[in-house]
Amino acid sequence: MPVYAENITKPDPQDSNDLEILYPGTSAKLVAQAAAGKIILFGGRFNGRLISACTLTPIYDGDYQLAQLSVREITRRRGVARQLIIQAMKQLPDDLQSISADLSHAPELINLFSELGFTATHNFWQWQRPTS
Repeated sequence: MPVYAENITKPDPQDSNDLEILYPGTSAKLVAQAAAGKIILFGGRFNGRLISACTLTPIYDGDYQLAQLSVREITRRRGVARQLIIQAMKQLPDDLQSISADLSHAPELINLFSELGFTATHNFWQWQRPTS
């Protein structure tokens, strides 16, 4: 099941419906924040439909926070979150230096984030962009 990440700022009606499934009651707010440039909303697409999404929020001076990771119930445990994050990391903003993620409420993601190169720092997991 190949999942492709894309930056969502102006979803078509079907994408809006898919985002509402992923973020019931808050999808319009997330899209508005993405359209205003306050967050990056990555959608994971499979067979033309958004089946996963996450947000990347600029915090300070190249530091970003990954949050709101959501995968449709029917496609969980098939590597969708992994593919979304890997594909999204190929499209990171140029100014990004690090990504942090709070996994205190999602311990099932610790192995995934560890495999993707994140390291534990207190209650957060952090990834540093490699220097060239």
